[in-house]
Amino acid sequence: MKKKFLYITTLVCGLFCGTSCDDMLDTESLSTDNLEYLCSNPTDARKMINHVYSYMCEDTYTSRMSTNWMQNTDVEVGFIAQDQSQNADRRGVWCLNMRQFNDIKNCWDNTLKAIDFANQCIEGIEGSSMYQEGDKDMKQLHGEAYCLRAYWYWLMCNFWADVPFATTPTTADDLHNDPRTDKNIIYAHCIQDLINVEEEMLWSDDVTVEYMNREFALGFIAKLAMFRAGYSMQADGTMARCDEAGEEYNVTYVDVNGVEQTTACADDFYKVAQAYAMKLINLKGRTLNPNFKEIFDNEINNCNPANGDVLYEVGFVPNSGGDIGWCHGLSVVDSSKGAGTTYSNLTPYYVASFDPEDQRLPVTCVNYRWLYDNKQAATDVFGVQPAKWCRLDMNVSVASKGTGINWPVLRYADVLLLLAEAENEINHAPTSQAKEMLKQVRQRAFINAVNQAEKVDNYVNNLTTYDAFKQAIIKERAWEFGGENIRKFDLIRWNYYSNAIADCIEWMRDVAINYQQLRVNGTELIYDKNLPIEDMGIAPRLYYNYTNGEVVFENDYFTYRDKSVSPYNTAESLKDDDIKTANATFDGLKYISFVESLISVSANDPETDQPYGKDENGDDIKKGVVHERVIYSWFGLTDGVLVNGMEDLTPIRSKVTPYVFPIPTDRVMSSNGVLSNDGYAIRNK
Repeated sequence: MKKKFLYITTLVCGLFCGTSCDDMLDTESLSTDNLEYLCSNPTDARKMINHVYSYMCEDTYTSRMSTNWMQNTDVEVGFIAQDQSQNADRRGVWCLNMRQFNDIKNCWDNTLKAIDFANQCIEGIEGSSMYQEGDKDMKQLHGEAYCLRAYWYWLMCNFWADVPFATTPTTADDLHNDPRTDKNIIYAHCIQDLINVEEEMLWSDDVTVEYMNREFALGFIAKLAMFRAGYSMQADGTMARCDEAGEEYNVTYVDVNGVEQTTACADDFYKVAQAYAMKLINLKGRTLNPNFKEIFDNEINNCNPANGDVLYEVGFVPNSGGDIGWCHGLSVVDSSKGAGTTYSNLTPYYVASFDPEDQRLPVTCVNYRWLYDNKQAATDVFGVQPAKWCRLDMNVSVASKGTGINWPVLRYADVLLLLAEAENEINHAPTSQAKEMLKQVRQRAFINAVNQAEKVDNYVNNLTTYDAFKQAIIKERAWEFGGENIRKFDLIRWNYYSNAIADCIEWMRDVAINYQQLRVNGTELIYDKNLPIEDMGIAPRLYYNYTNGEVVFENDYFTYRDKSVSPYNTAESLKDDDIKTANATFDGLKYISFVESLISVSANDPETDQPYGKDENGDDIKKGVVHERVIYSWFGLTDGVLVNGMEDLTPIRSKVTPYVFPIPTDRVMSSNGVLSNDGYAIRNK
């Protein structure tokens, strides 16, 4: 299927730029006088539609909006040192203290270009005689244009909150210098669009999952409806659900009983999500692939099959698009298949939250990276790799960028969990249907578990209250989609972002205090060798041996080993340079620090390098210092609360996480006062 996409990409580039995606002609320079001609038949209309897809080939999407701008959460994280917390680059984005820099402008501009070109496609197709006569291919392309516009607006609203909204192409007479529009109006409009067009679209087995298809449209209606029902950043800097009741905030739809309804409030959108998730399940339901890893293996060398787990994935081709396996995925320092180091990792809090028998854990999280084709290096607590994709599994050699590995946008499991969540919200308690949806996802996760009934049926059946089931959904979505970079947006719509960060920081601090034998003395941590270590079901260190250049761990994340007893007391750490020179043939047990390195313990003050002194027994006084990456990696939220890492985090829970990006300064200035960065909890304007 990727050959087909490459062919189409070549046509698009030939039509609009003649060389490469980097030279793509700006949409504002395109004439809109002949849209009906350009979209008069399926072949030419496909070229136009694929130009909208082509914006996903740009760095603004592949290396920014879909990957390394989706941090920092309790799952995906780009760890930040103190001196990086004020950076005007991706590190400022990670630590929620973003400042103006050129990437923000590029992403803003390219998103609006993609939307504008989708508007051109919609107008051109709707004006064509073939579409008006009911040609099925033209109807499919029409639906894709609406899906693409909805997807780009969904991204834009999640990054910038309320944004300019246009449903007609930019022309010389209408440059669309539009003000911010309430994102809830945009969501409602996009939902209504997709409701109106989904029935004219083709199923994935007719068009592949590399094009937006009817399954995607149905699933995305459900997803957009959950965002319209949920929380978002308001202009006054607070998080709230929409309580507006005007016509532009609502949609008309057919409910699960086949009755036409019109929404009247935010809660009604849970029913919209319910209706369209159920429509997808009833019309085109499928069994989840029992092999979780195969979903991502399919994306590495080809694409996922129709009627499978993935409803839509961005179709890339080697050396032509896609940065998965370069800036996101399992790191490969150097190899015959190219190189790539992940910009984002996974938190130890997230790793330790898994059940050891969950097949998703080893697919999602690993503590090693590849140095060469046949040499691995173990990674510490700050280097948990998002392992679903690895360039060494590719069948071809490629340049470092443009791996061609596909990117999942919407999976069937997502729709199942959205339906389960919607049912719980509608009934304020989990229904049998809600439980069944959750069970389907967990049955795949624990398909190889010895006690599957306990992990699936008993676990779900014991969720009897609204709160218990909602927490279960929050956790399940983390386990299912780790590394797929949708956690940030989920936390926003739940208004759970600040709580999730506080939970993550508290966990890291508390487990490290335990395993480092530290006694809390006010804001100080005093080492006490006589303090007992509680086995919390977490490994402070991971011990390993080498076999043919590969790391083989002796214990897993959940198995404590006493480092004072043999053979662990003689285990050594190993540096990457040692591995390279010694050809990775090492005898003896090695280790990497896991949670113990979240707090360092020393006899010297790290700021002055002066000894703390002696205790009454003449022993060195040792103190613990919370690692700066724990304190500063969520700096936009923790600023003013965390100083040494030992403070009460309750104030964080009541603060608003400042996730909204500033509109590019150049665009604010050129708007003649229409746009501004006032409000929205934006820190650096």
